Amino acid sequence: MLDVASAVASLMRARVREVGVASDDPDRAALAVLEALEPADVLVGVVPAAVDPAAPSWRVMRESTKPLVLLPPDLPSGPNPIGRVLVPLDGSRECARAVEHTIELCRRADVDLVVLHVFGPGTAPPYWDQDVHALNVWAEEFMSRHVRGAGVRLEVRVGAPEDSVVEVAEGLGADLIALGWSQRLEDGRARTVRRSVLEAHVPVMLVPVSGRDADGEDPPQGRWALAEQPGARMS
Repeated sequence: MLDVASAVASLMRARVREVGVASDDPDRAALAVLEALEPADVLVGVVPAAVDPAAPSWRVMRESTKPLVLLPPDLPSGPNPIGRVLVPLDGSRECARAVEHTIELCRRADVDLVVLHVFGPGTAPPYWDQDVHALNVWAEEFMSRHVRGAGVRLEVRVGAPEDSVVEVAEGLGADLIALGWSQRLEDGRARTVRRSVLEAHVPVMLVPVSGRDADGEDPPQGRWALAEQPGARMS
């Protein structure tokens, strides 16, 4: 836990603060984490992912105003440096703005950044797999619209986004997946988030689309990354 928190903190120019959650009650545990995330000097939270939808981490995901990094249960212990980050973008400005600061921080840290866009059924341009020039023009326009600066490469797939993110992350050897999301988990929504949190073998950073990283201001520096202490009941 602390190894990943340290890697995330380094990426986001923050420091690690451990937070213990000792309650057996899921609601109290979630509220304790949410309360710890509230102060203005807290930048991001790092908690273990959970399969059980009643687990505290799911409530924290829905209600936190700060980015949250979910750790898979099979994540190896020991140093987990972040050298490559996969950033899925659905083409909406809201999603792109949510992860804008994360992208900039990764660029400053010399992290390999890969943006993934998945064309859904019926939305892929007819030329996408035939006309290389036309696809390159589309890719340049997409990146100029949604990603500031250079040094970021684009991967394009066709299919269901929820089926592609984990597969692409594994294929590219990504160390972190960063997703902007609406924090809505009703049936039929957030399928990509659900699949990524439940199936990815690397940490998943969820950035609320209405959170601090979407306000267009400079990213805060020298702040805290909260990490749940080992043994706390968040899964």
